[in-house]
Amino acid sequence: MLFSIIVLFDVIRLSFQIVYSCNLKATCGCSSNSVSMNRIVGGEDASEATWGWAVSLAINTGLLCTGSILSSSWIITAAHCVEDHSASEFTVYAGSTFLCSGTQNRSVSLIVAHSNYDPITYSNDVALLQLSSPLMMDDSNVSPICLPSVHSSVLASSEFPTSGTTVIAIGWGRLSEYGQVAKYLQQVTLTTVDYRSYTCNSLISDQKVQLCAGVPGGGKDTCQGDSGGPLMMFTTSKQWVLIGVTSFGKGCARPSYAGVYTRVAAFEKWIEANTNGSYGSVLFSHAASAKSSIDYLLFFILFILHASLNS
Repeated sequence: MLFSIIVLFDVIRLSFQIVYSCNLKATCGCSSNSVSMNRIVGGEDASEATWGWAVSLAINTGLLCTGSILSSSWIITAAHCVEDHSASEFTVYAGSTFLCSGTQNRSVSLIVAHSNYDPITYSNDVALLQLSSPLMMDDSNVSPICLPSVHSSVLASSEFPTSGTTVIAIGWGRLSEYGQVAKYLQQVTLTTVDYRSYTCNSLISDQKVQLCAGVPGGGKDTCQGDSGGPLMMFTTSKQWVLIGVTSFGKGCARPSYAGVYTRVAAFEKWIEANTNGSYGSVLFSHAASAKSSIDYLLFFILFILHASLNS
């Protein structure tokens, strides 16, 4: 019986680790190293060269927001991150998990914030930054993320992605609602939330351009400093796709409130028009989901535990 319990705990430990190995031949949505996620913590340090598109955006006073690399010349972030700031104030740090550090850093030559951004409701909370000079994309620590190219009929008829989809958020934001800013890039597993749910519906103003993600009971969330960072889904093509831009929340990781993100799929045409199509994408012809198998694993583990304790 003791042996069975030891084996069981090894199974539990391994079951709560998930490794995402991406398609190294892909032109977007794949970094040099595989992503390893721990399912049982609120958030954890990311390993080097796993999120090659993550950038920290700084002004003279330090970290302001997080962003994602679309191409060698373009960064996507939240509109509220650039509000009341000029392009010359920003420095973009790429290629490192350490805060405001990188294998490359660039100044910003142009800010394109969405013209319909509403600072009260945070709808259309998206902006593009054009870099003063292109990033060197042969750097093994730097890579672009993919955008979702979603058929208009899907966007009109359903949420993208569907509620209950497993997603990952990353950023250098606060480790808790009143805590310190993270020194190292953090990663956390969340689930998309139905916009009709109270934890989401009480916060958003337009479900066509906003989406929610969190976990039941709270404890996992993005926080101040994560704004502008990516909310990502891993596809069947083994690529990471940007489905959300971190926008706002009611505090951080509170049990009654999900986090709110800008729904990127609704802005692909706007991004294309402003970057001249300078990004990679993954085509979706139907509503997508990436549901976790953790429920089945937990059932299996509990079944073994019950059998062991009663043997």
